[in-house]
Amino acid sequence: MAFVAGFIILQLRRTLGRKDGYDGKDEKPSDKPYQKQKPSDNVVPIKDGIMQKDQEEKIPVETKEIGLAKSSPFYDTLVKINSFDSSFTLPDFVDGAEYAYGMILNAFWQGDIKTLRSFLSRDVFGQFENAINEMKEQGHEFHNKVDDIEKIELEDASIEGSMAELTLRYKSHMTITIKDADGNVVDGDPEKVVPVVDIWTFCRDVKRGDPNWTLVSTSNA
Repeated sequence: MAFVAGFIILQLRRTLGRKDGYDGKDEKPSDKPYQKQKPSDNVVPIKDGIMQKDQEEKIPVETKEIGLAKSSPFYDTLVKINSFDSSFTLPDFVDGAEYAYGMILNAFWQGDIKTLRSFLSRDVFGQFENAINEMKEQGHEFHNKVDDIEKIELEDASIEGSMAELTLRYKSHMTITIKDADGNVVDGDPEKVVPVVDIWTFCRDVKRGDPNWTLVSTSNA
């Protein structure tokens, strides 16, 4: 018994004494096909998670940067929006738009009319509702999933009076599948991840106290 105990202790010392953990020295450059590009002036990198956001310094609103290079053709428009709503910055807007993208798509795929009505304009809601009703009539269901959002890019920006419109280009990867009532695949491939580019336009009266933006247009690039 003593011999066995001594042998076990010796093996533990050998194992715990070695540095077998990951140290990054042997890491090779990523060869993934969706490797992130260096953002341009109009691109806001997507944050990695809540921890990073929690670690950011709280900057007073009056000294907060707009989040866009002055060389951008949309800089003056965003500054004007900020003049109506001093809490507005592009990074904050993109954070909200990233969340809205997943939430609205999931609500659409699940046929959640109540959620869609709260965030879509009347025209866009009508289009989504018609598509949902058509799927129900055919006895089909969406089994889609957003695998990741690679990049969100500011596509356009305008303001007339206090009515502002911001257009974003979403580059994501999704699993897209439609199944019938028996679970048979009628379209798409549940094992295939495909790149998707969506262009969404949000509108808001920035003079009002309501900080929520409404989705007024959607299209695929």
